[in-house]
Amino acid sequence: MHDIWVVTKREFRSYFLSPIAYVVGAIFLLYGSYEFFQFIFLEAGRSAEARMNTYFGQLPIYFLVLVPALSMRLWSEERKLGTLELLLTFPVRNGSLILGKFFGALLFLAVLLGLTLMYPITLTTLGNLDWGPVIGGYAGALLLGASYLALGMFLSSLSRDQIIALIVTVVALLLMVRLPAIATYFLPKSFVEPLMVLSPVTHFMSIARGVIDMADIVFYAAFVALFLFLNSIVLEYRKWVG
Repeated sequence: MHDIWVVTKREFRSYFLSPIAYVVGAIFLLYGSYEFFQFIFLEAGRSAEARMNTYFGQLPIYFLVLVPALSMRLWSEERKLGTLELLLTFPVRNGSLILGKFFGALLFLAVLLGLTLMYPITLTTLGNLDWGPVIGGYAGALLLGASYLALGMFLSSLSRDQIIALIVTVVALLLMVRLPAIATYFLPKSFVEPLMVLSPVTHFMSIARGVIDMADIVFYAAFVALFLFLNSIVLEYRKWVG
């Protein structure tokens, strides 16, 4: 656990030294604020009920660029700078390196999400805000972000170019986000529902409604574990080939 924590702190601090993290984080917050006050604020002002379902409904789209921009550097930068080989020679298990980088990125994402708490706080001035779906939305956002990060980390480990890692991750996530629509268009209805279960967005929407289902938690745990495991295989290969 000590090794994981050391890597987590190192990775978390590195985001505050990266201009890309500041730029992407600022865009996420500014665009989210614009959308919130332009649409959700006005919508809540016209209705008797204050709610954030519109914002959370757009969050998977916002994450399509934000999360890949955070994950693209996790391994690609190490390979480009030639520090990956040095990292692999340290007396630290690959699993600790992977989990440390993963939790460092997830912690930075949690900080960005924490800054958006001004949205529900603002809504409390407009009416009686139901905090159940809000808490569910933020919990689901962290789980969704974790799944995006795990996939992005794996794809980052396959390339030494951050831009390529970014593009490939965005495309892969876009396919996952649009998986239900693609399945509906190309496949019979009997095949659509099983495929929808494979989309992280489907489970996020369920949690964002304020309904915490153990099946959704298990899905995200399995999804993250799968891609972190694939990440470990890539690292083992890198270490073996030198």
